[in-house]
Amino acid sequence: MSIAIDSMNLFLYNAQDMKKPTISPTSLTTILQSAGLTEKEAILYETLITVGTQSASKLASLAHLKRGITYAALDKLVELGVVMMSKRAGVAVYTPTHPSAIAQLLAKRRSELGSFEHLLTQRMGELAKKYKLAVGRPTVRYFEGEEGIREVFEDIYAPKDDPVYGCVDLEQADKAFPEHIVKNLIPKRIRNGVRAVTILTDSPSARAIAKQDTRQLRVSHLVDQKEYPLPAEIDIYEDKVAMMTFQKKDFVAIIIENANIAQSLRSIFRLAHGERKRVK
Repeated sequence: MSIAIDSMNLFLYNAQDMKKPTISPTSLTTILQSAGLTEKEAILYETLITVGTQSASKLASLAHLKRGITYAALDKLVELGVVMMSKRAGVAVYTPTHPSAIAQLLAKRRSELGSFEHLLTQRMGELAKKYKLAVGRPTVRYFEGEEGIREVFEDIYAPKDDPVYGCVDLEQADKAFPEHIVKNLIPKRIRNGVRAVTILTDSPSARAIAKQDTRQLRVSHLVDQKEYPLPAEIDIYEDKVAMMTFQKKDFVAIIIENANIAQSLRSIFRLAHGERKRVK
């Protein structure tokens, strides 16, 4: 048998145990945690907006939390501005602020996360190097879709001192990204001062590109398309090896980051540039 305490109280008390109201965390608790509250803080705030102003001891009882944890969580909620503390007959009581305070808290957290993301991006290279030294195994990143491929290109053509060694079938790449290489990637590479040493399958577009090698900071070697097909693009730069396929609706790429793997493939490419049978 249950009785209602009052019209403002949404909790039901069991008639056989008046000291233990039935309060269960709901999806609202999860939402509050997403805004930056801890689980205990979220439970207390949800309790307050349900039953209204309460003392810390009463809240601890309603939320089934230890008093020490309750006091600490309430202090934090007051600090965050989502709960107000006042005195009533000499006793501290707590009142929830308008839920818009939660929205403001979320906006603040989003802004802070944006700043942290920017800082993390700036330090990612340093973290990756430390990771490689600590773990001692290659780092492999997987990308898919058109946006994924574009992200890989951004990494390849970022400013760097050493040349990028690579191979590609320009006709295959151009089918996937019409004129993207000529109009966007090559100019970006030139602006960043990145030199390229490239194996291209022979085609009219490849020959047109090769004629501009000096101006475009590139050394091109053309090979017979039938004898040396290149269905995937490979690029070696810094301590990384990027591999991409350009089949329609199935753009896939990986970046392997490991100094030894990159150096071995770079050596093979240098050997190929010097000894492969070439059209040019």
